Amino acid sequence: MKKKRMLRLPCLLLALCLLLGGQALAAPEGATVWGYSEGLAQCELDGKWGFVDAQKKVVIPLKYNSVVSFSLGLAAVNLDGKLGVIRQDGAYLIQPEYGTLLPLDCGLYVVQKGTRWGVASILPFSDGQGGTTNLLYDLIYDSATITEQGGTRVLTLTRDGEVTKIPVFDLPRILVEKGVPSARFSLTRGKLPSFSDVSPRDWFAVWVDIAYNVGLTSGVGGNRYAPDQTLTVAEVLKLAATMESRYKDDSFHTSSSTGPYWYSGAVNYCLASGIIQSGTFTQQDYLRPATRREIAQIFAATSQAKHMKNINDLAKIKASVPDVKPGDAGADAIYSLYAKGVLTGVDSKLTFNPKGTVTRAEAAAIVARMARAEQRLALWGEYNPNVFAG
Repeated sequence: MKKKRMLRLPCLLLALCLLLGGQALAAPEGATVWGYSEGLAQCELDGKWGFVDAQKKVVIPLKYNSVVSFSLGLAAVNLDGKLGVIRQDGAYLIQPEYGTLLPLDCGLYVVQKGTRWGVASILPFSDGQGGTTNLLYDLIYDSATITEQGGTRVLTLTRDGEVTKIPVFDLPRILVEKGVPSARFSLTRGKLPSFSDVSPRDWFAVWVDIAYNVGLTSGVGGNRYAPDQTLTVAEVLKLAATMESRYKDDSFHTSSSTGPYWYSGAVNYCLASGIIQSGTFTQQDYLRPATRREIAQIFAATSQAKHMKNINDLAKIKASVPDVKPGDAGADAIYSLYAKGVLTGVDSKLTFNPKGTVTRAEAAAIVARMARAEQRLALWGEYNPNVFAG
């Protein structure tokens, strides 16, 4: 069983090894490994910090003055006295150039450089002048603070005596209006599950955390997530319908499902949205395990997937996935999700296994990457967040 789990490991560790030039190295002798969070642990030697995986292999070099543990796939780091934010392969989401870095919700941070303050996003967006920016509020303010007023958290920006107050709950709407990627699936700081069957060392812990945080997955009862449980066709359609509804900002994901079965509303919504066609599945299909090919076809047909940008070369994907050939059933959908950094295969060779089933752990990885652009995986090159800015 342990060998099978390793073969199913999504290629985050592949990406980490590629980043390090192939083979990840063991933590150096004398290094101290601290507690695990989302599959990685802080590691320190002679005042320099980095991260190791569950096998104590270094995945983020020990070069930082200090680090904090990963949460929702993000970690703040201190490099030579300057603060930034990295993701789990060490790629910067916010460059280490700030003197102060205070987390807000929605992937936003209050930042300070010199005497100026502003608010930075982990994902860049269009600056309206043909370029990109990651500053939601420019570094022009004398101060930026987060306070609580009447039970509401408020971001207060002060400039030349003028005060601007923004309720933190209003930030998701502002991000959507600015065209910030993933704004429909905003992160909520501190909203983390504590499932008894998800260990901080597990490869899927980060994906379960993110998928739960953005409201796409939940437990099965009894404080369990059931990561090895197989997803049915109906469950996949419910996930796809929820994601489609959130992306379109309509009411399906907030309304009660109607119909003779718990999944009837999701099936009807997917039919109406064109995610599936009449006759794609029979009534007998909905409660059987979904195949990996089917899950790719379903998610690739969502509006979210259609509008996502490629971060991996499509031609190289077609030449590299060993068990999917052009013209195969679902091939275009499978290739598309590899190109967008959502699918990574079941092993280091990018094998897809189209007839295999999908576990709840794997489903969490897929929907987390679909929902959150900063978590999509570049298979052969360095992650570049600017590719998502429009």
